[in-house]
Order: sequence, then C-alpha cells, then structure tokens
Amino acid sequence: MPKAWTDADLEAGRKAMVGGGVGAAIAILVDHARGASLWDSNGKEYIDCTSQAWSLNVGHCHPRVVEAVTEQVHKFTHIRTSFDTAPKLLLAKKLSELGPGRLKKVGFCLTGSDANEGAVKLALRNRTSDQIVTLWDGYHGRTLSTINMSWPHPNNRFTAWGGPVLRIPQAYCYRCPFELSYPSCGLECARFARQTIEHAAAEAPAALMMEAMQGNGGMIDFPAEFHQAMRRLCDDLGMLLVYDEIQTGFGRVGEWFASSLYGVEPDIMVIGKGLGGGFPIFGTLSRDDLIPYSPGDHSFTFAHFPVSMAAALASIEAIEAENLLDRGRRLGAAITARLLEMRDRYELIGDVRGPGLMIGVELVKSKKTKEPARQEAHDFVQEGLKRGVIFGESKYLGLGNIVKVKPPLVITEAQVERTLDVFEEIARSLSN
Repeated sequence: MPKAWTDADLEAGRKAMVGGGVGAAIAILVDHARGASLWDSNGKEYIDCTSQAWSLNVGHCHPRVVEAVTEQVHKFTHIRTSFDTAPKLLLAKKLSELGPGRLKKVGFCLTGSDANEGAVKLALRNRTSDQIVTLWDGYHGRTLSTINMSWPHPNNRFTAWGGPVLRIPQAYCYRCPFELSYPSCGLECARFARQTIEHAAAEAPAALMMEAMQGNGGMIDFPAEFHQAMRRLCDDLGMLLVYDEIQTGFGRVGEWFASSLYGVEPDIMVIGKGLGGGFPIFGTLSRDDLIPYSPGDHSFTFAHFPVSMAAALASIEAIEAENLLDRGRRLGAAITARLLEMRDRYELIGDVRGPGLMIGVELVKSKKTKEPARQEAHDFVQEGLKRGVIFGESKYLGLGNIVKVKPPLVITEAQVERTLDVFEEIARSLSN
C-alpha cells in the first residue's frame, strides 16, 4: 500500500467500488485501533460497541494475536488444504476439546455463509430430504442459498437459486405473533411450528437451522424452554438440529457457546466471527457419528489459512488466560441492569435483551402500541458516532429498530461507563 495518499486518491477508490455492502457507509476513515477503541484519520477516538461485526471478542490488535500472526507470517502464509500444518491440527484439536457433548468433528472455511452452507451439506449427506427449516427473522448469510434461508430481504432477486426452505415462527416474546404472553402462552409458537412442519412438508425435513440468539434479525433471545422444544421437535421428526453460533460463540454470551446456557446440544454447530481475533476463520463442529463430507464437498483454496488458524489459537488462549468468559458475564449484567433502568424512564426504550455482551435495545414510538421506532434507531446510531461511541443497528436500509451494544470482552469499566452515559444522553435527547 502507498505510504502517502491524497483525498482524491481515496475518493477515486470509493467511486471504483461496485457496492452491495451492508448498510450505509460510515463516514470514518479508520487510522488505527486497540482494545475496544478505534481512531479515525483526524485522531478522534471511538468506543467500538460493534466489535467490527461482532468479531473482535478479544478486541482490536490483541497482543497475543498480533504476536502469533507475526510469527506465522514469517514461516508461511498459505498452504493448500491437502497438506497438514501445525496451526490446522492444533486448532482442530482445541475446538474438538471445546465442543460440547459429541460435537467433536471440525470443518473449516473463511466466511459465515460458507460455514452455514457446510452445515446444510452435512445435513443433506445424513438425511434423504432436501428441505431445510429456518426461523422467522433468522439470518444465515448472503450467498445464493443462505440469503434465501434468512429473513426476507427486500429486492431479493435471487430466490430461484435457493433450495427448498420452510420458515416457522420463533419465540419473539416481545412481539408474539400469536399475541400471547410467556410463560402463560404454553409455547404456542413451538406447537404451531410442529404443526406447520407436519402439514406443510412432504417428508421430514433434513434439518432445522436456527441461531442460538437471533442477531441481524433483531437481537431476539428465546426462552430456554423454546430451545428445548426445538430439540424435541427435531428428535421426534428425525431432523438434525443446526445451531448457528457464528455471533454467539467464543465468549460473546459469557460462555464458550450459547447452547450451554440452554442445556441443549445441537447435532451441528456453525462457528466463526469471534474465533479469529480479527482474522477470517469459520467452520462447523458436528457430531462424531454423522456421515462426514465426501471428498470435494466443501473445499476452498484458502479454507485452511494458517495465519487465521494461528490467530484463532491465540484468541482462545487469550479468552482462557484473561478469564474473559467471566468478564463478559459480569460486564453484560452491569450494562443490562443500567439499560433496564433507562427503559423504565424513557418511552423510547421498549425492551432490553441478551445475555453477556450480546445486548439489543428495541426502540419504540410508544410502549403501549410497540410501533417500531426505525428512524429513531438510525438517528441513535448517528448521534453515537458524533459522541464517540459506535453502536450497531439491526437489519439494514432503515428496516430495523434495534440498537446493538456488543463491545469486545476486553472493554474497560471506564469505557462501559462512558458508553452508558452516551446511551442515556441520546435516549433523553430523542425522547424529548
């Protein structure tokens, strides 16, 4: 990269890009980043409560990750998948040890969409049906197949290229589709889901794919009973249960994996984002008794990228050595407690959700009507940028009404206090 450039050079680069990225461009030219903060080219600091797409659980440029990557790039940067390397084998061993129950088989790739497609391929190898069940508001990627397994995207030109998908309602208790209240509802959504599959599917589908907590679709967490009901549903109908833990894994919810919070063991788990410490690495953990991939089923040129694997090993080491699971639980509880206090004071805040540091705040125009405050959510994020805090939004193009608070697990207590002060300043301002 050139050591010097002009504004004209940068603008020419912007004009050269074809587009298609998620959301509107954020008017920040990032210069450098450390821990839970990044700085723009003018030297302004921002507390990063997005962990850059919820990926930097150990923060920006964690010293262990930087050291491991630096050492690795001096050895070799790319080895194709046919060869063994120490980073690949050691990471597979470690993930197999971390995998709950019988989730002992490991597969690797470089994007979340590819990882979810890999889970579908495993399901199809192990079942005769071609159909996959997903949840309303679920999100599993933007490849030709995964975009069609996700919440209905506007202007989706690609439906013809997706496989057969059956969507069922999720336990969105704040906006129950049956207008009931939990727990007196008796999990009507789970009962209806079972009936939908039994009556709408020609045969038992291959798998149910669901996020352990829905991220892009609205930061929706489910009661533990719903998770357990979905496990029973899959067992009764002979479907595999696939948990997309790309966002929830590796400490984000205060545990290695969110399935541990709910006492449910899936048959296949999809992992990534927080694993790589800022480097691209995704994959699956699957039951050791499932039929594996056939040769060539799920092979990519850079799937076993040794630099990312060295970074992932260092990231796991940092989580263990710095007790970041406990830190995520503790800071998440403190942030959630204060946000709940704000909910009681401001009409704008309808609901606060999420374990650990996977927190979503649903904004409404009225607590009584629950009308989504979509413009206010967008304005909230913009106001945060002005005040030096980067909050996240749900969905894109102004479709969501959720403000996300998902900082790195290494965020300091002082940064937490500053973030919450800014959050309340904005909530007060928009409420007035």
